Amino acid sequence: LDDSSVRSISGHDWLRTVYRYAHVAEKGDVPRVDRAIEYATIDREQLYVITMFGAPNQLERIEDVVAPTLRVPTRTGLPLVPQSRTLSQRTYPNAVARAFDSTVMVVAADLIDGRLKPRGGGSGVVVGSDGSILTNYHVIHNKDGKLHDVFVIGRFSQPDHAPQLWCAGRPSRGKLQRDLDLALIKCDLDLDGRVWNPTNGSVWATLPEGRSADVRMGQRLWVLGYPDVGGGGLTLSEGQVEGWTGEDNTAGRDFIRTDASITHGNSGGPVVDDQGRLVGIASAFRTRTVASGNVVETSQVGLVRPLSTASCLLAIATVGWTPLEGANDCELQPSAVEAPAEGVRLSSKVLDAASEAPVADALVMILKPGVDAKAVDVNRLDDQVLAWGRSNTQGEVQLKQPVPVPGTYTVMVVAGNYEPLIGEGELHLDANTPAYFDPWGKIWLRSR
Repeated sequence: LDDSSVRSISGHDWLRTVYRYAHVAEKGDVPRVDRAIEYATIDREQLYVITMFGAPNQLERIEDVVAPTLRVPTRTGLPLVPQSRTLSQRTYPNAVARAFDSTVMVVAADLIDGRLKPRGGGSGVVVGSDGSILTNYHVIHNKDGKLHDVFVIGRFSQPDHAPQLWCAGRPSRGKLQRDLDLALIKCDLDLDGRVWNPTNGSVWATLPEGRSADVRMGQRLWVLGYPDVGGGGLTLSEGQVEGWTGEDNTAGRDFIRTDASITHGNSGGPVVDDQGRLVGIASAFRTRTVASGNVVETSQVGLVRPLSTASCLLAIATVGWTPLEGANDCELQPSAVEAPAEGVRLSSKVLDAASEAPVADALVMILKPGVDAKAVDVNRLDDQVLAWGRSNTQGEVQLKQPVPVPGTYTVMVVAGNYEPLIGEGELHLDANTPAYFDPWGKIWLRSR
């Protein structure tokens, strides 16, 4: 072996190897030594190798002609040199370091013969100050689609050290979006299995959100996670945005393509930009829903779910929720609100803050007196909401129930792909309020 190095050709890395070899034309001849130059690379589908043989002067001319023409069908390749390293081995922007405390390890376990046995896991990212954690759905179920019995959360302690086991919960109490391979989970047990509140004495650091519309080709991304779920430290992988793809490699914007290293344990972990803004969720596997309703893993990939895909789960984390067995749907709507006998009929219009376009299907809720924003639980909306309504295609909304006068109320507005709007004590009604009233004129929502 004379030389081995990585050479970039048209933005794609190739491993260039120069070596000598012995050969004979016929058996019994004196061996002749010649040289060879080999170029090799990989993408997500296959290995590419081209080898050139000849005398030194011949090889030089051949390489000058052939090497500049080397191409692969896609630039979405895997790095030839591993890019996931421990934190002490990397340099990174200070803003990225703020994501360390928001990245958690998720260990999935099953109860077997009366004892918990670890079965796998991945990573997650804190998305709520109440301890809400966003991860991949496949992190908390097995390959046959059955949910694991328990998850245990490990939190960042210090660089190059194993995470500290912190709390536990049950996947069956989370908010699950199987088709999108996403899940919102929250601890409600301590490590001894006793009832536990994640907000008691714990600080859960969240990240600023990046907008999917702002993601650009060539933009640098950072993938954080715990590839060694057995106890390794937090790792950081650097890469670039290489485009978008749909489900099953079709055209679309369901996933962000990146050349950053994403392995099984990274699944569910945060992907951030240079400013430390949460851009998406790393996913090492594609999944699909089979006829039985179970979700199974179909292929190994290295893609990023854009944050906008998780809009419903993020809204639940913002509004507030308590884990509840069987309450897994990503639903944000009361179902049986008892209407007051009389009051003011409210209406308004919901618009996009950037484009001023109407926002359809936005949910506007007025909370009952005494219910503040911190006490809201999406699993108990029927007990906490006084009046509600959804906007039509023109953004117009009329609440279904009258709101009693006088009173001061908290208002919540939630819509898919938009940041929830919460106005603590923002609605004031008195004896002079008209029977039919638009308190705001226009409600502006900011897209994710």
